[in-house]
Amino acid sequence: MELDVCDRITADPAPEDISRAIDQRGDDPDWFITLSDDDGYVAAERDERGRFRLAYHSGKARFDAAETVDAAALKTIFLAYLRGDDSWRKNRNWLRKASPAKAAEARGEPPTWAVVAVVASLALIFVIAEVLPESWVERLPFAGTTMGNIALIALPMVVMVGAMILNAVLKVRRASSWAQAPGRVIRSHMAVRRPPEGNEIGTVVNVPAVTYSFAVKGVTYQGTRVSLGNISGKYAQEALARYPAGAYVTVYYDPADPSDCVLEREAPKGAVKGCGLALLVVVLLVWGLYWVATGGSAVLKARMPDADVPVMLFAALFGGAALLLFVGHRRYQARANAWPVTPGEIVSSVVERRGSTENGKTRSTYLPVVEFAYTVGGDRLHSRQVKLGLEVSGSESLAQGIVDRYPAGAPVDVHYDPQDPSNAALENPTETNWILLGVALACFAIALYASRIFR
Repeated sequence: MELDVCDRITADPAPEDISRAIDQRGDDPDWFITLSDDDGYVAAERDERGRFRLAYHSGKARFDAAETVDAAALKTIFLAYLRGDDSWRKNRNWLRKASPAKAAEARGEPPTWAVVAVVASLALIFVIAEVLPESWVERLPFAGTTMGNIALIALPMVVMVGAMILNAVLKVRRASSWAQAPGRVIRSHMAVRRPPEGNEIGTVVNVPAVTYSFAVKGVTYQGTRVSLGNISGKYAQEALARYPAGAYVTVYYDPADPSDCVLEREAPKGAVKGCGLALLVVVLLVWGLYWVATGGSAVLKARMPDADVPVMLFAALFGGAALLLFVGHRRYQARANAWPVTPGEIVSSVVERRGSTENGKTRSTYLPVVEFAYTVGGDRLHSRQVKLGLEVSGSESLAQGIVDRYPAGAPVDVHYDPQDPSNAALENPTETNWILLGVALACFAIALYASRIFR
């Protein structure tokens, strides 16, 4: 074994070496101690209150103690580790230090392979358009046709949706064979997920912070995941209602790593609905391409011999989608203007700069990042929507004017969706977004022109 006390190494330490190091630790705020062998280590460092944060490595993963310990308990643990006695592990709650992949998954980020697949589909477009010889490109299906170009442009979206659905299926399938154990909810409250440190631009998400404890083979573990997917918004409030502090629960865990655990093995309702809608879009897109490829285009061409069928179809479908969005947005505005109001307060209010480079020139826009807090149904929620459904950006003076209107600490009235209280804003919409209607009409005009029925 090896003892490391503030970078002073002692090989094959005796019990007296450990006791002396802890007794003579002094007042150094950066004091730490580590005892290691070939199978792992146990380590501790001083916190701001003079107690000690404890951690150990099993040889496969690192675990952090949920509670700090005093000097007497620290000495007992290190002496037990020196003797090869691991009973000290069973008397404490341990949190496994998440790997970068697990941490990203907990934040709701897509897995690496999904990102690679989407990037590869984008790269494929570039390769076909710029790299491959024309003789190779001509052998591809729909090569040189308008429909082929449309299909190629749609490829990244299809890949992204497919990866999202596959990721959800793999998670559920993996967890279906997990073991289960009785547990108890220790803490349950609403938490806020903010953008990464140093990047204030972005939305905040209300998520359930549920911590539960359970034991496997005499070792106590703590978990924080409620579901295999990301839970936020109204589903976060539903989760808190299902798992209040003190409730007894069933915990599902990976037998090979009990710290990988969850309360619900099914995909969240929001993820199921999102995947279902995305799957419907993909099915309709694939069906449309198949219909065109197997004679649909020829049928239309026979009825409209002068028409540019691919352009007509694409413009008509895009215009229909824009019109549906416009109608949906109008209905949403009507409901939002009748939302209830609750008092809140501004948590932070700053101007952030967003820069972009185009043709070697840097262009800057400024965004007012105004975060406010409010309470609905006993849950303290956060949001950054100043104007509902609209990101405000522009000149620095515009952004500064909004920040001055909503300074930190100021009381405000918050409009919130009673069906989803996490969806809230300081200002409800007062103007109709006519851009969508204009896009729809322009697309219909292009489709009509491409049909050539008036020629």
